[in-house]
Amino acid sequence: MNELSPSAAAAIARGAYRLRDDSVSTVRERGQDLGCEEHFNVDDEGRFEGRSGGLAWKSITGFGYVASGKGAWQGDLLVATRGTAMKLDWLSNFNIGLQMGPGGMPVHAGFNEVWKSFAPELRNFLRNRNPTRIHCVGHSLGGALAALNADLLSAGHVADVVLYTFGAPRTGDGLFARSLTQRIGAAQIHRVSHPADPVPMIPLFPFWHLPFGCDGLGIAKTSNALVSVGAHSMASSYIPGVADHGWATLGQGGAADDERRTKSWLEQAAEGHGGFVMGSAALLTMIGKALRWLLEQAGRLVMGTLGTAITATATVLDQLAWLLARAAQLSKEVGGHVKTLIGAIFGFLGRKAAQAGDVTVAFLRWLLELLFGSLRAVALRALSFLS
Repeated sequence: MNELSPSAAAAIARGAYRLRDDSVSTVRERGQDLGCEEHFNVDDEGRFEGRSGGLAWKSITGFGYVASGKGAWQGDLLVATRGTAMKLDWLSNFNIGLQMGPGGMPVHAGFNEVWKSFAPELRNFLRNRNPTRIHCVGHSLGGALAALNADLLSAGHVADVVLYTFGAPRTGDGLFARSLTQRIGAAQIHRVSHPADPVPMIPLFPFWHLPFGCDGLGIAKTSNALVSVGAHSMASSYIPGVADHGWATLGQGGAADDERRTKSWLEQAAEGHGGFVMGSAALLTMIGKALRWLLEQAGRLVMGTLGTAITATATVLDQLAWLLARAAQLSKEVGGHVKTLIGAIFGFLGRKAAQAGDVTVAFLRWLLELLFGSLRAVALRALSFLS
């Protein structure tokens, strides 16, 4: 079965941006390509448009294309989606709510709204076709949209599906991530990220990365990198990062949320080992894992109602703060870990840690808002590095 190489998939992910405002013909007239030409034929009919933005500020632009395989790739299809190329797209990204995705599982509402705007064109292209394998590719927001494309195609048993994403944010909750991973197989999900890229770090709980239970693939192994807007760029980060690599030689993360490793990190941090470095990508990664693990403990302590509590409300931060505060009241051990997490967040933000005391909902809500706001600000700055 055909599979794109890391460099080929990266070239396709970058090339999709060229169709935001231009047709396929216009791109060719300028002497540019879409990165897919070696294996796929694409024309103007394959380009599709979508709508993105928030409230009344929505814009219709090209979001990608569908292409048919040629030669040894005949019978395959390619669906490439572009990432964020304007601030209106990020208004969609921060519409943090849950909707039922194309496969019937909860997904990020903002991403799903963009996907629904071009889904009819995608379905029309697929009508009366019987492909053998479909390759879904995208970077940034385009990676989230590629995951939703894969969700639609695998749930409908249209064909064998392979998913390739670069610097993609979390697309759906744990039910979505587990379901899609089971349907297409973890081995056919190639999620590539840079440890300092801020975009794959958002949104946080209750959203999960693909493939479920794994860190995915990495293009850098530095342990002292700071969160960087440049790490999100296809041109300067991901394309050179995957050069000369096969999927097997890219960095492999292992268990995404290993309980023993996370708990050990919290215990060592509580004893003062391993200082908290402002802006550290490694520290932020552990904060995210610790937050997820603590929320899982909280869910068990509060009668296992975590999923219902979060999906039933529009104020996710209020729910997270309440769960952590309630768990800290019910368990001395969890309470100690929550205080360690608080210190880690202060360290990442470069602020002086507050004096340990009662862990209140209001305080946790304020701190989580600072953390998420900081991540959002860095992610927004990454817009200038996308092309």
